[in-house]
Amino acid sequence: MSNSFKVPIRNVFYLLSYANDLPEMVKSLNQVEDDLLTFDFLVEQFNREVQSILHKGLVRNYVSSIQETSNLSGRLLLSESMPYIMRRKPIVVCEKNEYSEDVLLNQIMKATLERIQWNNKVNEKNKRTSFHLREELYPVSECVLTKEIFLRMKFHRHNMYYKRMIHIAYLLFELDLLSHQSGEWSLFNAEIDDQALNTIFEKFLFNFYRLEQREYWIQSERLGWNLKGNRAYLPGMLTDVSLTYRVEAKKIVIDAKYYKHMFQVYRDKTSFHSANMYQLFTYLQHQPMKFECVRGILIYPYNGVEVNEIYHWDERMTMEVMTIDLGAKWVTIKETLLQLL
Repeated sequence: MSNSFKVPIRNVFYLLSYANDLPEMVKSLNQVEDDLLTFDFLVEQFNREVQSILHKGLVRNYVSSIQETSNLSGRLLLSESMPYIMRRKPIVVCEKNEYSEDVLLNQIMKATLERIQWNNKVNEKNKRTSFHLREELYPVSECVLTKEIFLRMKFHRHNMYYKRMIHIAYLLFELDLLSHQSGEWSLFNAEIDDQALNTIFEKFLFNFYRLEQREYWIQSERLGWNLKGNRAYLPGMLTDVSLTYRVEAKKIVIDAKYYKHMFQVYRDKTSFHSANMYQLFTYLQHQPMKFECVRGILIYPYNGVEVNEIYHWDERMTMEVMTIDLGAKWVTIKETLLQLL
């Protein structure tokens, strides 16, 4: 079994687009031929968005700054000014609010252009374009890009034309954390831990089913223990994806596990991870009896061993363990996931 997953770049784009709830990006990817979809393609899209924003005009807002000045303006900060006053220097410290382009949206745009310039996966033409675009943002300072900064973004009527640029910048940021070799991306890298990858996989499946079908109602379901006594020390139960059929009394609980190794070995016996099986089994045991059919599905990414097992508890409840090949054509991945329902 391989120690890492090799995933075509097109599928990495899809995974991250679904995981970050970017249906517009998914639609854009569907319109591009496989051989045209590269990291440079995404950079070109980003540069075009930046050019469009510069044409429309940079968004501005009031930005607070603290300055030492010889001319009193803005709000005087008396305590900060006292050392100068005591030394009889003609300097005071003031807080000013200026209507400026140096806001977070523009800082993210400039920081992304800077990262593109130093990215060895980007061709020289795109690097030059990014350099010239960055030069046009000279009044804007740069920020350190983090996931938290992107999640803080809010869009309103006056800055809605920035939305696609920010979405592409976020994809470029996450893709930059993944290693690239021979046209494929390893989704395991020292900069991204297993928990982060598992979260991406969970969000991908959740948003995929939320966007691509209408027969089931989708939720991440918090379950209560069917136990009496002090519940303070009982762990929480939260499903990755719960699909409730809108017409009949049927329920599917999906648990996503993005593991390098889907098996455990104990005393020379190879088996599925016991914790994963126990967890899903517990979720199913706590489903209301009003559901006539309850299915639990553990989904692992294919990593050298193909698995498709079904286990029956009774006529009402089944557990399934399967792998999905993220290296397959995207249309195959989509059909496989939809055929599970």
